[in-house]
Amino acid sequence: MNTVVYSTLGPQDPASQPLSPSLKHALDCAGREDWTSAYHALQVAAASPEDRLCAHYMLWEVCQILGHPDVALANLHAALQESPVTSRFSPAPRRRILALAVPGDFQANLPINSLLTAAGTEIHTLWLSDPEAVLRDPAGVFAGRLPPFDCAFVSIAEDDRHVQALRAADSLVQALNVPVINSGAGISAVSRAGAARLLRDLPDAIVPSQTLMDRAELARRDTRGLTSKILEFPVIIRPSRSHAGRDLVRLDSQADLDTYLDRVGEDLFYVAPFIDYRSADGLWRKYRVIFVGGRPMPYHLAIHSDWAIWYYNARMDLDPWKRLEEARFVRGIEAAIPSRALNALHAVGERVGLDYFGADCGVTQDGRLVIFEIETGMLVHDWDSSELYPYRAACTQAIRQATETMIDAAVASHRLLTMPPAPHEIETAS
Repeated sequence: MNTVVYSTLGPQDPASQPLSPSLKHALDCAGREDWTSAYHALQVAAASPEDRLCAHYMLWEVCQILGHPDVALANLHAALQESPVTSRFSPAPRRRILALAVPGDFQANLPINSLLTAAGTEIHTLWLSDPEAVLRDPAGVFAGRLPPFDCAFVSIAEDDRHVQALRAADSLVQALNVPVINSGAGISAVSRAGAARLLRDLPDAIVPSQTLMDRAELARRDTRGLTSKILEFPVIIRPSRSHAGRDLVRLDSQADLDTYLDRVGEDLFYVAPFIDYRSADGLWRKYRVIFVGGRPMPYHLAIHSDWAIWYYNARMDLDPWKRLEEARFVRGIEAAIPSRALNALHAVGERVGLDYFGADCGVTQDGRLVIFEIETGMLVHDWDSSELYPYRAACTQAIRQATETMIDAAVASHRLLTMPPAPHEIETAS
């Protein structure tokens, strides 16, 4: 597993004391991916008043890696009771960002610390643990508690559990009167069903409908023994809050549906028609594209013999020819994607309208784009082996630089709009 403990790695507060032996030992263990030893070292650190805050944030991450999400979240909330802000400082910041986040797991927010490095970007993460309090008093709830920053970035990912937090983020940004990247309302609009509605009838694109159905509706039968809202098999089904392919399957028959409902204990599901997006060689390709300021930028390509593709199960590390094809994609999206699909990608950027988001997509044999998911929380990083993936660092750096440029432009534009006029520009009353 290639990961980082991103709440504590990187430059610390210049005014803070050096890390204690327990925290240093925990970081050493995390660096070796010895997560059990890191957990025990952090338990020791959490008992110290000086180390408690940092230890709780690290335990939030380590416990997720160990597969204990409830314990992880409890540690995060314990930390937030002491301070709603975590900071990653920069030795020479060219921009300072206030990232608005919501308590949750790794997928609850955009991992902005991996996207923007500490070399030039200082990031202060404000955790909106009580959205209702923000909505009641957006101007006063954090009065005097926010560090200096140049721009806000709504890093909360779309989820039906985040509706109030996204509303609170918009209210807070409006009250602060600061430049902002993304909006809560825009993020809420790209739920699975919302994105399908938003991108409906997009030229040269297939955007499968996403129907939200509950267990009772799926289990109900008509006189012929079929689901009452008759499904046209094959379909794709997943729990409504599923990410990273959890319990995502293809169903080819009513019997498959019955077996699935017996196995999966959720109550609400997204159901979508299955789209055959196999390439001419019989393999399946899933492209990940990051949109910055509406511009589609390549991030990675996964190639697999199965339709259910994620980068981790495609095993791109095992096949040099796959990596060569991925390298061609990330080095020039225009040369790798047919013109019909490329035109549709640009149209996606315009119609979604967010400053920063990602999309997973495929391409049919006739050159049309297939949109699987629109998401603002997709991870962008440069942790991969440079020997195995020599092309990935440049790709990540291009996305990073485009994002930095977009942020800097938003800050500069806001300063121009809010700058008082020069004395010679003020007309005197006659």
